[in-house]
Amino acid sequence: MTAPVHEARALAYLARRKAGPPPADAEGRAAWREEMRAAHDDYRAGRAMAVGVDQIDTIRRAVRSGRYDARDHQSLAEALVAVEHGCITRWRTTPYGVVWIDTEF
Repeated sequence: MTAPVHEARALAYLARRKAGPPPADAEGRAAWREEMRAAHDDYRAGRAMAVGVDQIDTIRRAVRSGRYDARDHQSLAEALVAVEHGCITRWRTTPYGVVWIDTEF
């Protein structure tokens, strides 16, 4: 990733992708906007754990924000292995950063 990390834009990007292309009719666009807004709110409410340059940086940012406790791990690499082993994580790459998504949220 070459652009700086921008959490709000990364989450908006994911919400837009989840909602798909906007429909042609006005009534459909209103429902589409609501779907996109709901997805964005879902990510901001906690489904997105953190956004970083790469997976390790994303883990680091989650620890710094208090969203993840890595004290039981000797390194961030070990924490990453534990996170992925838990099978409740999905990683999404956006133009604005790598997003760690909690699939259990």
